[in-house]
Amino acid sequence: MDLFPVPSGSHSSWKILIRGIVMLFRTWLSAAVADHRNTLRYWLLPAFVAAWLCGKPAAADDFLFSHEQVLGTTLELTVTCADQHTAKQAEQRALEEIDRLAAIFSSYQTDSQFSRFTALAADQSMMVSPELLRLLKRCEEWTRVSNGAFNPAVEVISRRWQQAAVEGVEPTMPELQQLVSVASQRHWRVQAEQGRLIRRTEQPLTLNAIAKGTVVDSVVLALQSEFPQIEGLVVNIGGDLRVAGVGQCAVTVPAPQRDALNATPLAVLQLSNQAIATSGMSERSWSVAGRAVSHIMDPRTALPCVQVPSASVVAADAETADVLATICSVLEPAESVRLIESIPGASCCLVTAGGAVLCSAGWPVQQPAPAVADEKSTKAEASAKPTPFDLQIEFEIAKSAGGGRYRRPYVAVWVEDADGFPVKTLSLFLMADNPGPRWHRDLRRWYSSDQVRQLVDDAKLIGTISKPTRNPGVYKVAWDGRDDKGDLLQPGKYTLYIEAAREHGTYQLMKHPFELGGANFTEQLKGNTEISAASIKYLGK
Repeated sequence: MDLFPVPSGSHSSWKILIRGIVMLFRTWLSAAVADHRNTLRYWLLPAFVAAWLCGKPAAADDFLFSHEQVLGTTLELTVTCADQHTAKQAEQRALEEIDRLAAIFSSYQTDSQFSRFTALAADQSMMVSPELLRLLKRCEEWTRVSNGAFNPAVEVISRRWQQAAVEGVEPTMPELQQLVSVASQRHWRVQAEQGRLIRRTEQPLTLNAIAKGTVVDSVVLALQSEFPQIEGLVVNIGGDLRVAGVGQCAVTVPAPQRDALNATPLAVLQLSNQAIATSGMSERSWSVAGRAVSHIMDPRTALPCVQVPSASVVAADAETADVLATICSVLEPAESVRLIESIPGASCCLVTAGGAVLCSAGWPVQQPAPAVADEKSTKAEASAKPTPFDLQIEFEIAKSAGGGRYRRPYVAVWVEDADGFPVKTLSLFLMADNPGPRWHRDLRRWYSSDQVRQLVDDAKLIGTISKPTRNPGVYKVAWDGRDDKGDLLQPGKYTLYIEAAREHGTYQLMKHPFELGGANFTEQLKGNTEISAASIKYLGK
């Protein structure tokens, strides 16, 4: 039933009336939010009593945990279970498993098993864990299957191009040929029976193209075996993710060169007991002599990969998806598709440098667009067209004082018009370790503004905006001048808000007024305890 029906033909008048009470409503709601924890006790007690009297089992909820600086990127863990205690235990166990495997595989921790092995002189050996033995054997297999497109010794090539970025001069052809020769050597020997690795060269090695997927799989297996009451899991480390258990998860596949969180994606897939990984240069690249260079190198040529700016692979496990995404960034597109189609349960979607989209057999097909052009489909088509406005926002979440991993605060980014009415929510980060509206209210202004907005258009935004990112703590969003319904707004005065709140921490609000349709500008906003830096760039096309 509609508690606030809009009289026919009077939508504009109704909207004006709602805007007129925005400030009064916000003042009241802010006071309520300040004491919402006590208030909620009285609201929730009857519900708890009723549930107990009915004797119904607790329904499963989705508990979301987010951490920055996990394996050099972001961890997002979703646990579907019946109670908060189990979810938090699972979160802690996941972090423990990540730390355990980082101490084995990391090339950034100097005391990890892998780092200590790569520091050995040629012909020296050491005892290592079964996990490292297994992974290096898998590396040998993938090097063979890919005909050298995957090779942990690519690190020697990457370091030379990093040096070129500093010096501003590209390597010469003789240098590249020498690098290929060095990388193609056999750099280790596995003695599985003795649990020993023998170093055959002293060249640098990396497991970056496979180990993250290995860690994701290990976390899933650990949680499933130790917490049988968990119904579903989504483990996402820097965009390498695996969905496990009952139900499906909608996963966004980003389009290359459109790295804003709210940019139109290449695809949205419904995954069930599957993994996905995306490889490409949109998140990381180097500048060498004024030219953008991909960080993904071809071990067979020692040249940066340019043919496939984006490669997404779906597979049965994250390790396979991770390594195949890198391989598909190196091989010719047609060769990648042939390889993928030879692997059971795997599929891929490649975007070529020319913008062509090439998908293998088995790639999850989205539901087709409706054939009949109704009002919604017409509006969707209009929303896809470019607008004369482009507002780009980049912000960085403050790092922890100790330099280690840290929980991401709740963050909302949105735009209000001159009347203080919220016209567009651009990004919303929540950590729902206790599902329900409680934590949304810690974002005081966004929450109060959104309650007012819902009186007008009744559209729910929570849970539909946040998307995965690969860089720790640094996020980008963009705005094209449309409101939450897809309608193009009129030029005029608007205000951008960036709000951050941390449980048992501080509350911060940043804002910047601007004119839509006005002169171009670039602005640096003053950082605070939660958002260390923020910048705005406006371009009137």
